[in-house]
Amino acid sequence: MYIYYPSCNFSIASPSTAKVVRNLLKEKMVVAGCCLRDQREIHEDDIGVYFCQHCRETIENKVKTMSLWEYIDSLEDFEFPDYNHEKMLLQDCYRDRNHPEVHQAVRSILQKMNVDIVEAKRNKENSVYCGTLHYETENHALLGKLKAYPDAKISELPLELQKELMEDNFEGVDLDMQIIVDCNRCLKGVELAGRKGIHLLNLVMKNYL
Repeated sequence: MYIYYPSCNFSIASPSTAKVVRNLLKEKMVVAGCCLRDQREIHEDDIGVYFCQHCRETIENKVKTMSLWEYIDSLEDFEFPDYNHEKMLLQDCYRDRNHPEVHQAVRSILQKMNVDIVEAKRNKENSVYCGTLHYETENHALLGKLKAYPDAKISELPLELQKELMEDNFEGVDLDMQIIVDCNRCLKGVELAGRKGIHLLNLVMKNYL
């Protein structure tokens, strides 16, 4: 049995899309509540369907997992929108670096939507970006500034330095290019950098909204 684990953070950020996805999937599977509080009994053949990296990290020790991207990619009757070969930058999440099945499904979906993918400079297993949760800069000036905060998380740094780090990740990317992410924290980083970001789920669900 499939069990869908919706993302609480995505539901807050994009309530309309979250509701549509929930209604679509509840016809095909059980819909769980918050992954941190769900206490349902798990059976051997159950599969947890997720799209939030934090949800995956929470449930993967108790249930087999499948990304929502893999599930959607497998549907024969899904109505994919057509983006008419618009060029968009795809930024993979650092937390997905060991999940090639996610990379493959995301790109398959984007191709079905006629998105012309521009790959970020460090992607797939080489991604070093997860918004203000994780970023590894190669900029010597920024590395120098970070020495003043040796134990601080990115989100604990001065806001201006956070912005510089997020901007650094997208240096050289056309300012008008839309940036696709499949991670809530990644999207926050894109927005902090002053860029045009969109969560993949909002892109995918256009025809159902």
